[in-house]
Amino acid sequence: MPKNVWWLTIALALFTTGNAIVLSTAVVIGEALSSDPSYSTIPLLSQYIGLIMATIPIAYFMQKYSRKFGFIFGNIAGMIGAILSILGIIYHNLILFSIGLFFTGVAIGTAKQFRFAALEEAPQYLHAKAVGLVMSGGIAAALIGPTLAVTAQRFFSAYPFAGPFSALVVIYLIAFVLLLNIPLKKTSLHQQDNTDQKRSYQQLYSQPILKLIAVISAAGYALVVFTFASIPLSMKQHGFSFALIAIVFQCHVLSMFAPSFFTGHLVQKIGAKKILSLGILLLMLSATMNLLGTDFYNYLLSGICVGLAWNLILISTTSLLPHSYQAHERGKVQGMTDFLIYSFGALGSLGAGVLFFSLGWQLMNIVTFIAALMIFVTYLSLKKYLPH
Repeated sequence: MPKNVWWLTIALALFTTGNAIVLSTAVVIGEALSSDPSYSTIPLLSQYIGLIMATIPIAYFMQKYSRKFGFIFGNIAGMIGAILSILGIIYHNLILFSIGLFFTGVAIGTAKQFRFAALEEAPQYLHAKAVGLVMSGGIAAALIGPTLAVTAQRFFSAYPFAGPFSALVVIYLIAFVLLLNIPLKKTSLHQQDNTDQKRSYQQLYSQPILKLIAVISAAGYALVVFTFASIPLSMKQHGFSFALIAIVFQCHVLSMFAPSFFTGHLVQKIGAKKILSLGILLLMLSATMNLLGTDFYNYLLSGICVGLAWNLILISTTSLLPHSYQAHERGKVQGMTDFLIYSFGALGSLGAGVLFFSLGWQLMNIVTFIAALMIFVTYLSLKKYLPH
């Protein structure tokens, strides 16, 4: 495996650890800073908006200038966001804190491009393995992020939550030094300036392979977020302690990233088609586990299944994506792919709470199962267009 892929893995580990700090504290801080508890999720929503807004512009930026400049830009945005968040905490200002999280969202939106950079650093026969290796850096988010967030609260007794975001600044500083020294490949000027065969989004997405990738990756991620955003609500409703909810959360995050060590190998060995179908089946299995009962192990197995589904779907679709575009269309397709994935993820997050309280837990999971079944039917109708 090329050395740069290993460096990208370390860089993504830093970014995801930082994001885990944000995710584990944002709502709690939002509630402390807001006069109305219903506003407590505004900072997290602000981060999601920053992530989504960064996807397409940063992909074009990297296409024109370079991956390296794009990653450094995102890193600086994250550092600014962490500093603004600290100021928001110190001055008890929800708006300032939310603006800070918007910029950390831009950083995470930029970090999503690490998996595409891995494709360009590795030879074609190692594409799936390279993506899997880079994604494995996310294991740090599950193992280190929440623990660091708790430990760092001791740094400032007067402002406990300034500690985790101070740790976030340090993480971005380390990532900045790392990114400055990664010798990533440069895109050739010929590839950048090739305008002879420009295709519109409509033309690009008329390709069956890109339609399939868009449906499975975007709709699949929406179901992943939808499912896991609602599991804590159901567990809390059924009287489970925060400690047990945290265990389910940690196992879910581990299942999202830990399989990355071998998912790429499986894609290379048995093909992306089978891995994709397995990922969709796991979405249905997750909903089934929730329908079978509300014991702790139902929630645990559901969270693990939906996390593993996300891993299999993301790595296999990412490895297939280069079959859908020419070199000069890279930024266009990669940016739109992430835009669709995380826009649908936002819809899944927003819809989880609304449908949980309006439909109830059982009916929610019936809807999830039917949606996953529809994704599987779409896969069966278009899988013949996938490369072997």
